[in-house]
Amino acid sequence: MTTSPIDANQSDCETMPQRYLNHYRCPYCQQDWQDEWDCACNDRCPSCDKEIVPYHSDLLGLNQESCAQLEQAPLPMAEAQATKKKFVVAYEIDYVHRVVVGIAALNETEARQLAEQAFNDATIWDDTEAMPLLSDDYHESGDESLVWECEVVENYPAPDYSVRQLHKEQAAFKVCRGLVEAYQQGEAAGGSIRWEDLDQWLPWAIKALAS
Repeated sequence: MTTSPIDANQSDCETMPQRYLNHYRCPYCQQDWQDEWDCACNDRCPSCDKEIVPYHSDLLGLNQESCAQLEQAPLPMAEAQATKKKFVVAYEIDYVHRVVVGIAALNETEARQLAEQAFNDATIWDDTEAMPLLSDDYHESGDESLVWECEVVENYPAPDYSVRQLHKEQAAFKVCRGLVEAYQQGEAAGGSIRWEDLDQWLPWAIKALAS
């Protein structure tokens, strides 16, 4: 049984990625904003440029405009019947890692020596009272250093530590947001928090604490 170009386009339309309306609130400057993405991803605060995790995401469904365009432009039969392969696509870009700490010292030389010693001891990120962490951020170097890589694979590899950590941070943020909302609802209801308002956040808490 052969597949017509129209049927193939409809199938592609059905498998197109979902769209999400992500809601963000910056804890640094209290800026609120929304943005549409194809996943519940982080975004840069339009006010202070900090990377922020969405506290809520609304499923919008398929990109209807792209879907309509796909249906109106039938693919060639050979292309419609082609078997898709799996690819791992990556890009690299040079970044500058800038860390700023506060140090009480007699002069600039002593302050720098204390910072360098803390860096060598891997304690410069501990954010202590004696050496508060003021900034830990990444900035693009400004050079044209974007490099793309593409490799065909049988199966996608498991997400690495950076992705697992991102998922844990997103889950933790959802739990925090859920607890705040549950207490607000409890306060509005006379001071009683319903278990069902808390139970929904337990799976996210377990995900945030997963090793």
